[in-house]
Amino acid sequence: MKDMFKFVAALCVPLLLSGCLLIPGKFDSKMVLKNDGQYTFFYNGEMQIFSGDDKGFGGRSYAEFDPDSVKCSNQIDNATGEVTPLDYEDYASSDDDTEAPYRNEARECSKEEIAARRAEYEDANARHKKEDDEKAAMMGSMFGGAVPGDDESLKKFAEQLSKYDGWNKVKYVGNNLFEVEYAISGRFDQTFSFPSIPSATMQFPFVQIIRRKGRELEILTPAMAGPGGLFGAMAMKNIGDKEMPEMSPIEGTFVIETDGEVLTNNSADGYVSDGTNKSMTWNVGAGGVLGESPRAIVKLAQ
Repeated sequence: MKDMFKFVAALCVPLLLSGCLLIPGKFDSKMVLKNDGQYTFFYNGEMQIFSGDDKGFGGRSYAEFDPDSVKCSNQIDNATGEVTPLDYEDYASSDDDTEAPYRNEARECSKEEIAARRAEYEDANARHKKEDDEKAAMMGSMFGGAVPGDDESLKKFAEQLSKYDGWNKVKYVGNNLFEVEYAISGRFDQTFSFPSIPSATMQFPFVQIIRRKGRELEILTPAMAGPGGLFGAMAMKNIGDKEMPEMSPIEGTFVIETDGEVLTNNSADGYVSDGTNKSMTWNVGAGGVLGESPRAIVKLAQ
């Protein structure tokens, strides 16, 4: 199991560096599973879009071309006096160096040189704008309209999400971060996943429950990994040579309560019984002791 986890982590790190994921921040979450099949779930706290780019897809500047930014110089051969015009500043040699083969003198750029630089700058801007538009469209498709680094799209994403059942509060607070209050109850008769993002082509669950044979429920929390887990790498200042963007730590408490039969769980203290009820608690992040994410298997009577 440990070798498999390392293998998956190795595959996912390049994705974290180059792509994006919707992940928790600081949170408090609880799942109640009853023997009769009823459930209640809540998640209060932060939800954030992690982008491997420190600016997301809205941080590139498209400032107008500044003619004063163009610098030109003449390269003068010290032996022959021959002058070679350069369309950039060159300080490769010093005027005080009498043994240097040439010296450089600043000069005003010609209209033709400025026009050439303007064309290069605008062509590069057009290419970058096309690339960013394509990336934004891809990210919007992946996350149901949310584009990392684009505050306007993230505000609209929050407004749209708040229209759906369970999302009692979704507020965009900046820096790719949302404040969330989610609560839902019902009868468990199918797979459960939170968050479930409408129109998103990529879903990465914080909490997932899968029905197994024999009335068994497997509770998984892929995005809730401790400091030694898959997403513990995000807390590092660097992964490889890549500077990591600022983000909220994945840190909080996850609780499962049930009157069913607990077949297995990886909480630090196992479960605590109170009559027929059992409670399991995981402290995720800085206060946690596990490197892996919370897991349990519960068997219900119905």
